[in-house]
Amino acid sequence: MRNLVGRGALALLFVGGLGCKAIPVQMHTSTHVQHADGTVEHKETHWKGTLDELPAQLGKAGEELGQVTAKMAKELTDVPPPGQVKLSDLSGGLKKYEGKEGADFLVGAKNHDGTPIDFKYVRLGVASYDDFFKTSQEIYALVYQTKQTIHRLREASAAALNTKVDAQASLKAEVDKALKADAEAEADVVANVKELSDVASNLSTLVSQIVGKISKLVSAGQALVAGAAGSLTNPKVVTHLSLIKEGLTGSIKVIQESGTLMVSLGKELTGFGG
Repeated sequence: MRNLVGRGALALLFVGGLGCKAIPVQMHTSTHVQHADGTVEHKETHWKGTLDELPAQLGKAGEELGQVTAKMAKELTDVPPPGQVKLSDLSGGLKKYEGKEGADFLVGAKNHDGTPIDFKYVRLGVASYDDFFKTSQEIYALVYQTKQTIHRLREASAAALNTKVDAQASLKAEVDKALKADAEAEADVVANVKELSDVASNLSTLVSQIVGKISKLVSAGQALVAGAAGSLTNPKVVTHLSLIKEGLTGSIKVIQESGTLMVSLGKELTGFGG
């Protein structure tokens, strides 16, 4: 099984010096789409905000990508069936938690408006494109799983210590204190902290390995957009070339925004992992 770390063509765009939630963040996506008639369409999106606003922006980008993915899955008929990212696709070390309530947050994942996130990706039968669509969903899933794990781990640690959640405190320090509360805390609460701490350790290692590779993946995605007309030769696929390029552009956007968020999440996971 190839996990997220084992795949080679990744990359990152990041603004340095994150330390405060209000730090300015700017995201820019630019692609050139060449249509079948030879005309070239230049597409670019620009978002400017702060780090604490980025999760909502990523959620919007992920939802838009999900809609395009669903449309591609419906309209592309002469291709392999869509795939769906599972927890074990992120890392083999997370396989034991796959499907486990309170540890696998990809199951039952939802957007802010309550609509489900299924982390599905299309497959065109061309390895470079299939890998890119899958990797973009893996990275999106990694951010979602990491955010949820940090949030639940803070809650579980506070419950074990019988204190209020302190979002500014060192997560590792809070967990360490909670794990020493065996005598005072309920056993199931401490067990939950231990389980989530192990999940966090796996995620910390994974995030640190992925975070420096996002920009390369963005470049790879832009190359796939530019080369789509020559690389995708199935006539039934070529018919939907503009839609496929829209999916690629959406994937690039999700990867960029995920990469920036992962830097912040990695800081919260300081002390976990090897």
